[in-house]
Amino acid sequence: MMCGDIMNILFDWCSQCGVQKVMYLIKTLVNIIRWVVPIGLIIMTSLDIAKKVLNPDEKEGQKKIMHRVIAGLIVFFVPLFIRVVLKIVDIGLGNSTGAYSGAVDCWNKATLNCSN
Repeated sequence: MMCGDIMNILFDWCSQCGVQKVMYLIKTLVNIIRWVVPIGLIIMTSLDIAKKVLNPDEKEGQKKIMHRVIAGLIVFFVPLFIRVVLKIVDIGLGNSTGAYSGAVDCWNKATLNCSN
């Protein structure tokens, strides 16, 4: 048996229906968070800015705005972080030659119907 054959056998996990469903649900949750959280942060930050305009002496509003900007940046980079982790998994498991369906491909092709 060649090393590539072993990799194909060991890492054929993506073709399992349960793995595809879990990946799809995680991907859907990440996409919902990517849209809902920034909209909520924009609304709350707008309200904080309005309060700051009405009461310029308030110090707490400025800290809230900065925390929300930082939270928005973190949410913005979550999908990138997920892809980097999956790519590291692919490289660590020897997918540099494309010998098996890697974690990134599994993430991209994940569905609920498990037709693959």
